Amino acid sequence: MSDIVTAIPDFCRQIFEYREYLKQSLLRDLRVKYKRSALGYVWTMLHPLAMMALLSTVFSHIMRIPVKDYAIFVLAGLLTWNYFNSSILMSLGSIRANSRLFSQVPVPKFLFILSINISNFINLLFAIVPLLIIMIIVGRPIHPTVLLFPIALLPLVFFSIALSLIVAALNVFFDDTLHLTEVGMSLLYFLSPILYSAENLPPHIAQYLRFNPLFPPIEAFRGLFYSGTLPQPDLFFLSLLSSALFLLLSLVFFRRVEDKFLYFV
Repeated sequence: MSDIVTAIPDFCRQIFEYREYLKQSLLRDLRVKYKRSALGYVWTMLHPLAMMALLSTVFSHIMRIPVKDYAIFVLAGLLTWNYFNSSILMSLGSIRANSRLFSQVPVPKFLFILSINISNFINLLFAIVPLLIIMIIVGRPIHPTVLLFPIALLPLVFFSIALSLIVAALNVFFDDTLHLTEVGMSLLYFLSPILYSAENLPPHIAQYLRFNPLFPPIEAFRGLFYSGTLPQPDLFFLSLLSSALFLLLSLVFFRRVEDKFLYFV
């Protein structure tokens, strides 16, 4: 019980104490990702645009999905998914990759995972630029609601950090974690409202998919940009509360197993 009570205060205290290390780790993550790329951070914008072009061509023109400005619709979903997917997959090997460092320097090991999630959120900010440009090109109005996207994504950020902590820790002990996570992420992609929204689904299916923790934040983010609508307060706060609770439990789990990492890496 004491672990649960002290998890969040200790988490915040250690972030403050090691803020300089977190800053350097974050800068390193941002540099390494496109270190040998000629286009550098332009890829942060080009990658979702390429996927948007492919998906919108297939689903809007070939499969004839009746959604106006489907390119914007699908790009809004892709941006949020890319942040989550990249954070989870990059976190998987973060403990093993930094094993030499934390065996020499007593830094909190969750900082590696936190740095990855922050760097991917920064990439998300870059990727929003082409979304806004496309909205201007097609004549889609940019509503003031877009300014609220950081708040709308809070549940997704909490859930992403929490799941990153769990898979990173499990991957230290079980090599199969990598393969299981990749399969799980592929499944989660199709269970999340990226190519569709809840309105496109039969009610008896939508009621179950809403239990997917990615469903509310992705729908909320898309609503801010695509239609200028605010998230439903009850769904937003339920999503925020459940993701915060999941983050708390993941921190407790991570703290209980991190002392054993040195014996397995």
